Amino acid sequence: MKKVSRPILLIVFCLVTGIGTAVNGTANDLSSATFDVLYKTEFGAVDVGTSQATWQVADDKFSMQGGFKSEGIATLFADFEGYVSVKAVRQGQSWQGQRIDMASIYKSKSRASETFWSADGKIASTTLEPPLDLEKVYPLNDAMMRGVTDPFSAMMTMLARLKAGGPCIGTFQIYDGRRRAELRFTDYGTRKVIKDRDFAYQGTAIVCGVESKPIGGHRRKSRFGKTNDDKPRTRAYIADMGNGVLVPVRMETTLFFGRIITRLDLAQSNFQPPL
Repeated sequence: MKKVSRPILLIVFCLVTGIGTAVNGTANDLSSATFDVLYKTEFGAVDVGTSQATWQVADDKFSMQGGFKSEGIATLFADFEGYVSVKAVRQGQSWQGQRIDMASIYKSKSRASETFWSADGKIASTTLEPPLDLEKVYPLNDAMMRGVTDPFSAMMTMLARLKAGGPCIGTFQIYDGRRRAELRFTDYGTRKVIKDRDFAYQGTAIVCGVESKPIGGHRRKSRFGKTNDDKPRTRAYIADMGNGVLVPVRMETTLFFGRIITRLDLAQSNFQPPL
């Protein structure tokens, strides 16, 4: 088995707690709805980790608390745990972050960040522990904190567009407290998802290409940012769980050593696909 490193687990964590658990509702059908979801991530037939999250969604706001931990043989190489908490409000047709807290533990070393937005949502400010190591990552500056939202609000906005019948196309300026990036979505139409695990979804899904272009705070030396073409390395398969709830049911990320797949565990999530 190839070594599953900390950057890989961070990628999985962002995918699962971000794209992987976002739901969208309106006051008419999902007012103050709560969703508990669980995802399982594998590299080939090997367990990499699990992610759980609780989403509370109303017409004008949402909150999410989620976590990821490595499991199985992956813990022999990279024992990792991550946590995220998000609060956001609706501004027009988009979601805007109010606060995002993130924390992780890797090899007994912890990292944490607390980020708040100004009342108008235009400026973010962050407290980091420890500070960015500028020998390892690119710096962030004040200009990068303006006109941004958190990645989860960007994904919720994209899901709202899909729910309204629009294509999976969009570009968002995002910031999570340690990294500044541009999040891009590409539409790949619809596809039938085949049930390849007992707990997995089967049925029609919207396919979205997802790519994050780093701007600040990312590692100076990383193989994960290099691609051979302009195609997104991640594809999210989004399905309607009923009552207008759009949920990613499968995520595939192709990296230089192979493909990581994350699947929604329907048996341990509190909704079922429509008949």
